[in-house]
Amino acid sequence: MSRKLASPIVAFQALIMALAFAPVLTTEAAAQSRDQDQRSQDRGPRVSPDEARRRGGEAGGGRPIDTQPRRDGNYSVLVERDGRVREVVVDGQTGQARQGGSDNTQRRRPN
Repeated sequence: MSRKLASPIVAFQALIMALAFAPVLTTEAAAQSRDQDQRSQDRGPRVSPDEARRRGGEAGGGRPIDTQPRRDGNYSVLVERDGRVREVVVDGQTGQARQGGSDNTQRRRPN
C-alpha cells in the first residue's frame, strides 16, 4: 500500500521541481532572443545615408532629391530626371542600387 502512495508523491515532487525551473528557462530563452536581436542590429547598414544618396543618383541617372532609411536596412532614394521622379532602392549592406517598383511608380515633379 505504501508503494502505491509513493508514486503520486514522487510525481508531484517532480512537477514542483519542473515548475521551479521553468522561469529560469524562460528568462534564459528571453536573453538568447535579445542577444540575437543585438547581433542583427550590429549588422546594421554599412553604407552611410550620404553614400546611398550618391549611389542612388548615379543609378537613377539624375539628381537625388531625398533619402530615407527603410525598415529592411536599405535606403529609398528619390531621384529627379527629365522632370520625373523615380525611386531607387540602395542596399544598406552592399551599396548596390536597383530601381524601386515598376516604371509605373514614376511621377511628374510639381512645378
